[in-house]
Amino acid sequence: MNNPLTQISNALERYILSKAKPGNVFAEYYSRTRSRAEFKRQSTSYNAKEIKDWKLAIMSATDPDNPRRGDLMRFYQSLRLDNHLSSVIDTRILRVQRSSFKVVNANGENNNQLRELLERPWFEDLVRYVVGKTFNGTTLIEMFDTNNSGELIRVTEIPQSNFIATKGIIIKEEWDHDGVSYRNGVYADYYLQIGNDYELGMLNELAMIILAKKLGLGSWMSYIEKFGIPPIFVVTERMDDTRLNELFEMLKDFRSNHFGILQGNEKVEISNNNNMDGYQSFKSLNEFADNQISKRVLGGTASTDEKSFTGAALVQERVAQDRYEADKLLFKYYFNTHIRQRLVKLSGIYADFATHTLTWDNQETLSIDKYIDGVQKLSSFYDFDIEEVKNRTGLPITAVKQPLLPMGGDGGGQKKKPNVSLNGIKYVPFTVGASHFVAPFAATWDAAIERLANQIFNGEINPHDLDRDLVLKNYAALNEAAARAYGKKYYEDDIARKMRDNMMRFAGAKAHNLMQQLTELRSISGTKENFIEKAKQTVNLHNETWLNTERQFVGRSAAVILDWQQFQKDKDIYPNLTFRTMLDDSVRDEHAILEGITKPVDDFFWVTNTPPLGWKCRCWLEQTIATVTPENDTPTVNIAPEFAHNPATSGEIFSKFNNYHQSIPQNRRNEAEDNMQAMKQFAPYHRSIETAGNNKVFISDFSDPSDLSDNVKAAKKIADAINKNVYIRPHSFSSNGQKNPELGIATPNKLGDLKTFDPETKKSKNFDGFMQNALKDCNRKGCQYAIIDVTKAPDNFVRDLPRRLSGSLNTGRNKNIQQVIIIKDNSVYKISRKQVGQKDFTTLNDII
Repeated sequence: MNNPLTQISNALERYILSKAKPGNVFAEYYSRTRSRAEFKRQSTSYNAKEIKDWKLAIMSATDPDNPRRGDLMRFYQSLRLDNHLSSVIDTRILRVQRSSFKVVNANGENNNQLRELLERPWFEDLVRYVVGKTFNGTTLIEMFDTNNSGELIRVTEIPQSNFIATKGIIIKEEWDHDGVSYRNGVYADYYLQIGNDYELGMLNELAMIILAKKLGLGSWMSYIEKFGIPPIFVVTERMDDTRLNELFEMLKDFRSNHFGILQGNEKVEISNNNNMDGYQSFKSLNEFADNQISKRVLGGTASTDEKSFTGAALVQERVAQDRYEADKLLFKYYFNTHIRQRLVKLSGIYADFATHTLTWDNQETLSIDKYIDGVQKLSSFYDFDIEEVKNRTGLPITAVKQPLLPMGGDGGGQKKKPNVSLNGIKYVPFTVGASHFVAPFAATWDAAIERLANQIFNGEINPHDLDRDLVLKNYAALNEAAARAYGKKYYEDDIARKMRDNMMRFAGAKAHNLMQQLTELRSISGTKENFIEKAKQTVNLHNETWLNTERQFVGRSAAVILDWQQFQKDKDIYPNLTFRTMLDDSVRDEHAILEGITKPVDDFFWVTNTPPLGWKCRCWLEQTIATVTPENDTPTVNIAPEFAHNPATSGEIFSKFNNYHQSIPQNRRNEAEDNMQAMKQFAPYHRSIETAGNNKVFISDFSDPSDLSDNVKAAKKIADAINKNVYIRPHSFSSNGQKNPELGIATPNKLGDLKTFDPETKKSKNFDGFMQNALKDCNRKGCQYAIIDVTKAPDNFVRDLPRRLSGSLNTGRNKNIQQVIIIKDNSVYKISRKQVGQKDFTTLNDII
């Protein structure tokens, strides 16, 4: 009879085991008792490989009765010593390793805990081995070792010399005939074969070209040894053995000594080597081989050794992207079909992978800064989920503000009249129609056009007034294309600032053209409903056809501007540019005849012949050392005036000859131009600087680069002194030359202007006159804040500030100014208009 305690123990064990997951029990059992399949690694020996080695390796690997891959493995290892080959293979694999992924359940819901379990070094290796199958052929992976927590700690690739795929066995020694099955039995869950049994991989296809490159390199070394110094001859009339022996010994030492003693008519001659250029011969072979390798692996010849030019680079990227997506699909298949099930059986920590799969996250991952930047850019056009924004950013959003209005007013709902004030402010920087201030931004094009069509039908707006929605939607589309093509310095470089100014003017002219068409359409449309429907159709034509073409043109132009900067940097070594086309049937005749024309970088030819030379032009410039095309061989091409300019030197993407600008009536151009300038105050602020006091200085995309540094310094001081954000507003001016206020306090439209006393300038010679003019100008511009920097003013002038302020801010003068901010060195002092009226100057005591 069994011991009662033993019976209880056995029953308890059975109960516990009955409740445990089979996978957990299996994993725990093997973690205690298992031992991996044995194999003996071979030492790596690199020997020169020839075509016969390749043929023998292939024969051995594909032997139907006894396939062995040891020789092929070593042959491939030798091929991988080629730096270019390794680089392009790494490019393919790294793209998958660096791609963002998600782990989701059947409903598509993310499981971040499972994703974090894969963010380990072994997962990187796993990607390399799976994707590497494309190049190496049949691959066997071991997933065996775990730590005390049950996590997989490494993934191992079994050498191709130590497994036979056709038998599904791992062998200890390379030439063993028997081994351990990795497909059946206890090891089946720890090993995974990638690829079919006879897959040889892409390296087999590349072998011939790599061998040619290696053999060529060897021949080059031999050539250098033989012909690095050309053959040397001595011409002599002496025929006696004594003199001939002396000359022979002299020539033996000539390569190192570089001198000799000759007699009579004797002379030394150096062969010109039959004008053979050995370096160029082998260089051409090397470049050809690398191009062929790149074409097979990446789909094109691009590499990091080459200069990048936009037209070719875009094509290369698109072709390579197809291969990257194929690699990602391959890994996704193996992971979801084979690997996750093995993880489940390996350890309980991976149990939930039984109901979850891996999927690639093809959306771009944005940092918090970029996410906020994206919301800021798009919030004028789209509504965002406030809760989602709060969750992503951590910002405690409590309410949504109404759209900001310029000059602190809404125009009073009145129709525009020349020189009429807004909310009592006499200075109106631009003659902008009231519709810009009354109508909020429409979220969609249809909503914007329906509102605009109603206003045009009712006669409430004219084309030269422009429409804020229309202009800014056009500008946003163009600006996005430019920013994407230009890159990370788009909001920093001066020439990019000129590009944005040019695109805003173009967006305004485009809006005028459309509004003019709609105005003409109104007279033939009958009912309002019919007119609105036709208006939408007209706008769709502008957007779907023309705006997309214009965006493409902007992107090409921005890329050319960026390339041109590199041309200037490299012109000391690549002094010329060659005009290139796509060499297909779509190339226009006037562009095709420019193919191959080569001129110096700074040649006048490029003033009118820099691509793009028309809508959807695909031509580009290649920087070279090629021979310059003579003037008499240079064709004259009649490029349309709107395209015959170089955006890289002017910053103008669209010239003044474009059809939109030309369609504005001459007598309305100044008014339309003023309204285009006014639109800048509604454009987003893409740059910001954090101050020492954790406030921010926001910088408009249209800020004035000439005094930006001074404005930023002053704005940082003000922001921390008043504990509010400060905005450096757009720099714009009307057709009569009047500039707008360039600072916003707390909001972009709570206006302020910076006036700096500098005794070296004519305007600052007299402090009394400076103060009067400064406050008068701020008031005329509608500023609530007058910002005066007196750092360079004499102390006696500064101490006299109360009198000077009282004289300029008495009851009947400069009524718009409500606050004066004084900057002295690094200190900021604020005094209100009310304090000045009460002669309360306590806030200025430190400087007076």
